[in-house]
Amino acid sequence: MKKYILIGAGALVVAIVTMVVLVILNLGDLVKTAVEKFGPPITKTEVRLGAADISILSGSGTLSDFYLGNPQGFTMPSAVECGTIRVKVVTDSLTTDRIIIEEIYVDSPVISYEKRGNTDNFKTIVNNIQKTVAGEKKQEAKAGETETGAEKKIQINNFIVRNGRINLGGSLVDVFGDKGVGIALPDIHMKDIGKEKEITPAEAFAQILGEMTGDVTGTVTEVGKQLTEALGKAAKGAGKAVEGAGESVGGAIKGLFGSE
Repeated sequence: MKKYILIGAGALVVAIVTMVVLVILNLGDLVKTAVEKFGPPITKTEVRLGAADISILSGSGTLSDFYLGNPQGFTMPSAVECGTIRVKVVTDSLTTDRIIIEEIYVDSPVISYEKRGNTDNFKTIVNNIQKTVAGEKKQEAKAGETETGAEKKIQINNFIVRNGRINLGGSLVDVFGDKGVGIALPDIHMKDIGKEKEITPAEAFAQILGEMTGDVTGTVTEVGKQLTEALGKAAKGAGKAVEGAGESVGGAIKGLFGSE
């Protein structure tokens, strides 16, 4: 009997080790599947991830070829594309109700910014996410505290964007022309997302995109002011006809952003 107990215990150990190894080997595939399964319902846009290579032992890894599509009604093919995103997860948090990500480092993303009426593609995505979050909260309220307590929350200690570039589309192309391609995005560093107040991944995503929207619009507005000044200087040297053109472009830029 003792012999069979030992054999059974040995088989259990082997099964557990095998399961752990499979999880480690397939963690990247699990992340990729999760991103592409849960991303579109949250953002109401296409979301793709080329590959994910993450070690469950160290918590460090790389996400490759991230793609966030544009909402319906916008002409540019994507909102965000990024070849490399580096992540570091606090592995001890994976078995708790709050997953802690020490750092998300987004390297050299390409941001496509497009105005449409009084809104833009980023604001539209943020609004989509907020509607999703509101729907989740209603469902939680109906389900009761016993079920909502099991939902995973997220904390991101550092969210960093470096070397980003902005391409303009839609009505902005008519105003900026070639100046609307490859605009440098200021570096972004957000800290302690979800640290003081528990938030879901969707809420964290909304915060991040909201911050990026502000930085993108601020940058584009500043470039617009510089372009207006350059046109104004050129107009003074080229006569009244060109001066009128400079004022026209300046007015168009002001109109796009509602500035005076």
